[in-house]
Amino acid sequence: MNNLLSELGLSTVVVCLSVLIHLIGLDLLQLLTKLHLERFSTWIHLDRMVVPVGIVLGLFVVHGIEIWLYALIYWALNLMPSLESALYFSTSAYSTLGETGAVLPIPWRVVGVLEAVNGMLLIGWSTAFLFQILQHLMWADSDHPLPRGAIAKTSPRPRGSRKGSAEATNSSDTELMQ
Repeated sequence: MNNLLSELGLSTVVVCLSVLIHLIGLDLLQLLTKLHLERFSTWIHLDRMVVPVGIVLGLFVVHGIEIWLYALIYWALNLMPSLESALYFSTSAYSTLGETGAVLPIPWRVVGVLEAVNGMLLIGWSTAFLFQILQHLMWADSDHPLPRGAIAKTSPRPRGSRKGSAEATNSSDTELMQ
C-alpha cells in the first residue's frame, strides 16, 4: 500500500507538470502563429501550408518534452536499465501503443498506466487545439463552405430569459442541439 501511495503521488506531480507544460506550449504556439501572421505573412497563400505545418511540428515538440519528462523520471529512479529504454517505454506508454517489451518494475507499473491516460488526454487536447486554430484561420465566416447554424434548433426561450416558454419563442433565436 505504501508503494501505491508513492506511485500515485509521483503520477500526480508528473501529470500536473505535463499539463502545465502543455498549456504553456499551446499558448506559445498560438502566440508564435499570431506573430507570424502579423509580421511574416507570406504571399500566394503559402501561409495555408506554413502555419499548419508549423503548428503540427510545434505540437510534436510539446509532446516530446512531456515524453522526455516521464523518461527522465523513469531513468533517474532506476526503473529502466538505460535512458534509451526509458524513452522507448515512455513513448509507447504516452502514445498508448501498449506492450513493447520494455516494462516498468511491478511496484511502479501504475505510473506507466497513468502516463498512458495522461498522454491520451493531452493528444486529444492537441487535436482539438489544432482543429480550432485551423478552422479559425482558414475560413472567414462569410466564405465557410457550410452555412452557420444549419442544424441548430430553435430556442424555446425568449431572448434574454433563462426560463423556457413556448409562447415567447423567437424563431431567430437558435442554440445548438445537445
